[in-house]
Amino acid sequence: MNLGPDEIIENILSEPLKLFSAHPEMQKLLRDMSLAVCADMNGIDPSHNLFPVLLAEKGCAQFEANFTAFLGQVQSLDSGFRVACGAGCSYCCSSHITLMPQEAFRIGLYLARNCTVDVFEDLAERCLQIEAELDRTTLEDFVGNYFRPCPFLVEDKCSIYEVRPILARNWISTDVEACIKSYNARNKITVPQNALIMIQKDLIYAGQAAYLADYGINGQICSFLPLMARIMTDFEGTYAGWLAGETLKGQLELK
Repeated sequence: MNLGPDEIIENILSEPLKLFSAHPEMQKLLRDMSLAVCADMNGIDPSHNLFPVLLAEKGCAQFEANFTAFLGQVQSLDSGFRVACGAGCSYCCSSHITLMPQEAFRIGLYLARNCTVDVFEDLAERCLQIEAELDRTTLEDFVGNYFRPCPFLVEDKCSIYEVRPILARNWISTDVEACIKSYNARNKITVPQNALIMIQKDLIYAGQAAYLADYGINGQICSFLPLMARIMTDFEGTYAGWLAGETLKGQLELK
């Protein structure tokens, strides 16, 4: 399927944009922001040996800038709006996480540099166990029934905080009590979110996916831990396959 940047962005943002169906001017702004993300990737290409790292770092910078701006706008309209998340609060860290492939490769390189062999192998084994669960069911069922602490959570703190996925950065709460209720219900209770803030991750996903498509690379989001299992056990093979346009483990397809 050969889609242009506009079509890829429209495809990925189709569901999030429905939240703003009564505000076409906002939909246009959000589409334009994704196109700006795509344009801002110019000059980062697969020939660079740190290609995924550069993409992921750029994506994080874009996300932080957009997120801060929109958070400020929301707070200007609602002076009582506050982010309740803080160190040691990890109720959402048992949820299913998605991420861009380039983020996963960046995390893999980070782990290789910063973990002992024993710790790396233990983390890889835990990811492989989760990957095996996906192999026994569909991706939809796997996501719908997922509930377990993230292997990278150590004493209620993220051990990869520096390189954590954009989804983890974007998942915020204004009410810790709601998070506790959701956790106790195994994520079957939805935590109230602000739509304008929560869509920020999707703008980065869509823009970077559109950019990668020009190189024939599938930039669609993936299930975090099954992909990490592949990267941690066969980084070079998984990376080469991705650059060649292969669909990765747990990766969504464009519809």
